[in-house]
Amino acid sequence: MGEAGVSSSNGIHINNLNPALWVRNRYTTFEFGAIGQYKEIKSENASQRDFGANIGYLALSFPVAPKWSLGISLKPYSFVDFESRTNAKVPDTIYDTYYYYSGKGAINKAAFTNAFQLGKYVSVGLEASYLFGNVRRASESQLLIGDGRDYLVSRVERNSYADFGFRAGTAVRLPLKKDNKLNLNFGATYALGSEMNSRQTTSFELSSNSFPVGLPDTLTNNTKGGVTLPSKYRVGVSLEWPYKFTVAVDYEKQNWSEYRSFANTNDGLTNAGRVHVGLEFIPRITSTRYFDLAAYRAGFSHGKMPFSPDGMELNDTNFSFGGSFPIGRGGNSFTLTVIGGQRGVVSNKSIQERYGRFILGLTLADIWFQKQKID
Repeated sequence: MGEAGVSSSNGIHINNLNPALWVRNRYTTFEFGAIGQYKEIKSENASQRDFGANIGYLALSFPVAPKWSLGISLKPYSFVDFESRTNAKVPDTIYDTYYYYSGKGAINKAAFTNAFQLGKYVSVGLEASYLFGNVRRASESQLLIGDGRDYLVSRVERNSYADFGFRAGTAVRLPLKKDNKLNLNFGATYALGSEMNSRQTTSFELSSNSFPVGLPDTLTNNTKGGVTLPSKYRVGVSLEWPYKFTVAVDYEKQNWSEYRSFANTNDGLTNAGRVHVGLEFIPRITSTRYFDLAAYRAGFSHGKMPFSPDGMELNDTNFSFGGSFPIGRGGNSFTLTVIGGQRGVVSNKSIQERYGRFILGLTLADIWFQKQKID
């Protein structure tokens, strides 16, 4: 649905956009999501194609009481995975130098969710999360002399991260017609900004033909610091005909101008906002025909990226479509989604990326913690 849905939930799938909507899941529900991505990257004088895949998220929700649900989840929070190579002549010499820049690692997010129903129309939720992971970045220069004395100079920076984060959410469902035939929904979330604890180790190494020249020099060793993560909010509205049709619109914004790296720099990031629009259609929930029971979805998403090289505004736009298909009659289902989009532009300061994402999800639902009665 173009990632729209902070205000609506069908009670079958777990809504990871708003912790307040977890209370709508009245069965114990486990979900797994995996994502694959194919992308074509272009610059002014080169292009490249890549494919990768990873876990999207794991989530488990279970009702504790009629108006109280708990849940846990695990998902990637941020990735670093790049490598670039350039070469140039050493000034006033005949020798070439090759430059290598690379980065690899990730920060993951483990979260605990508490959701409550307040009265008939309002629900609230709080997500407490723990962020953890590490990232390695390297800058290397190789001087090609050609007489068996090729030298490689390496500067390696390793950062480890760990801290807690909090996100609050609320949702309101207002009936417009009797017998739950049409609802108007509102939803909002707010993630607090945080100072994420970090430790950094930086080393310098000189080698020749893969053999070290002297001992590595540790420039910094397990130095304590922090990374400032900006706050983020999302608001949305949706019109819902339960188990028939839903249309939703969301807007989110994150103030990346508040970001500060380990070196206390902003890295040129700017505030970024994004609009999400999506719809869901179920042909006939009471039908005996298989494809009438499936939920078909489509969406659109457009927004500004936080990167602005030389003041240039970069956007990310995509379209999505897919559906959830039932497995038996117990609420189990699998979800297939295809997303196609483009971000960035081709210039001497930025690159353009066209991507296709393929998402596979699995939902398993059952009744737990229910007292058995014998007649």
